[in-house]
Amino acid sequence: MDLKDFIKETISGIVNATKELQQEFESEGVVVNPPVSLKERDLYEHEEKGHRYRRVEVIEFDVAVTAASTSAGEAKAGLRIFSAEAGIDGRHSRNNEEVSRVRFAIPIVLSPAGVETRNKAAADAQSRKDSQVTVRHTPRKVY
Repeated sequence: MDLKDFIKETISGIVNATKELQQEFESEGVVVNPPVSLKERDLYEHEEKGHRYRRVEVIEFDVAVTAASTSAGEAKAGLRIFSAEAGIDGRHSRNNEEVSRVRFAIPIVLSPAGVETRNKAAADAQSRKDSQVTVRHTPRKVY
C-alpha cells in the first residue's frame, strides 16, 4: 500500500468512525469529541455553555517504508508501507529492499458534537440578550 493511501485511509476511518459514533450514541448521552472550554480542556460539564470550542487532535504516525527492486530488473519507485510475507512453496526470488522508519504527525479537528452547536447557539443568544439591555436615563433639570 502506498504511504499516501495509508494516511488517507487512516484519517478517513477516524473521521467516519467519529461521525458514526456521534450519531449512534448521542441519544444515550454519550458525547464523542466533546467540546471544551477555554479554561478546561479535559473536563466536560453537561449543559455548560462555555464548552463550545473544538480541540485540535494530533494523529501520530510511525511507519516503516520500503524501496524495493527485484532480480528481474523491475525497479519500484515510491514509498510503500512495509509488510513481510513468507511462503513455503519452493519458489525462490531475490528481492532487495531498504526499510526506513518515518515518524510524523498530522493535526486535525474532528466534526463537532451536537452539544457543541447547541452551546454556541445558547452563548450567542445570551450575548445578544446582554447587548440589548437598555439603560434608562433620567433627564436632569437645569436651573
